[in-house]
Amino acid sequence: MKPNLSRRQALATLAGIGGAAALPGVANACSRVFWNDNKIKLVGRTLDWSQSFNETLWALPRGMERSGRVPDNPAKWKSRYASLVIAGLDICTEEGINEKGLVVNLLFLDGTQYETRDQKRPGIAFYQWPQFYLDNYATVNEVIANLDQIQVVNTALGAQYPNGLPLHVAIADAKGDSAIIEFIEGQPTIHIGKHYRVMTNEPAYDKQIANLLRYKWWGGTIDTLPGGIQADERFVRAAYTLKYLPKTDDPTQAAANMMSLMNNVSVPFGSPYSGVSGTYPTWYRSIIDPDSHRYYVQTTVTPNTFWVEMDKLDLEPGAPPRKLPIYDPDLMGETSGDFKDGTPSV
Repeated sequence: MKPNLSRRQALATLAGIGGAAALPGVANACSRVFWNDNKIKLVGRTLDWSQSFNETLWALPRGMERSGRVPDNPAKWKSRYASLVIAGLDICTEEGINEKGLVVNLLFLDGTQYETRDQKRPGIAFYQWPQFYLDNYATVNEVIANLDQIQVVNTALGAQYPNGLPLHVAIADAKGDSAIIEFIEGQPTIHIGKHYRVMTNEPAYDKQIANLLRYKWWGGTIDTLPGGIQADERFVRAAYTLKYLPKTDDPTQAAANMMSLMNNVSVPFGSPYSGVSGTYPTWYRSIIDPDSHRYYVQTTVTPNTFWVEMDKLDLEPGAPPRKLPIYDPDLMGETSGDFKDGTPSV
């Protein structure tokens, strides 16, 4: 697999005609890690930002009507699959899982340049990018095979972000497949393969891989791990920790192991502002199990960890959407019974 692929090359790869090559397995910042070589596969994520977005967990039943929320030729669809998502500002799907075990994470990438708008293609606002995939697809390969169905559009996100935000997405599924999608110089760039397990922020993904290969654990000469909070440093540290994370078939221990990794790449409150786009503290950490549909959340403003068993939620067509504010200090343990009816914007 080439380190980066155009949309056409990615589709060719799925068809079995793509080439293959070996790669080893901050205005804002985030980190995403996919532990897909363990019996219990887990996706970990940190959300780092200058402030909290009052994030809420939303349980969204299948059969919901959606609109792409762009002014010209917005995409229209009905959700094929139910999903459990964390939304910021009650409108931006930051991450989530659907009932088939597809997991999508949305992260900041300074330097993103979305495609020039083609009004012949149905558009979706960038903040619905993950939700579209969760609503419609069951696997990474399905997502990649259908990239041309819609166009991601950079639009205002409320009054706070009138020029939108530069972002990229990571996709994982219950089979262990993984993909990273970025928009570089106005074109989609796709990295697809089980070895694409770590993602942070800038620089672009091919440069992150090139930097990783400078370290001795991946064939380079640098023999000291970086200890800083910048995106490239967190990328190397996450990849290193994942390489040696003790494997286990115990679900509780696996979640604990994964949370220890995400703690290692979290950004403490009070860390100095620095870097290309700045570095800000971690507000929450999440771990998603695409097989069991268990969703763990640990915020950094409360000492609690809670989780949701997605299969315990009523997500049949016609069921009401339900919400759970993640910063509620009383949340502890399994919380599927704590959701309340709500009207989502996602």
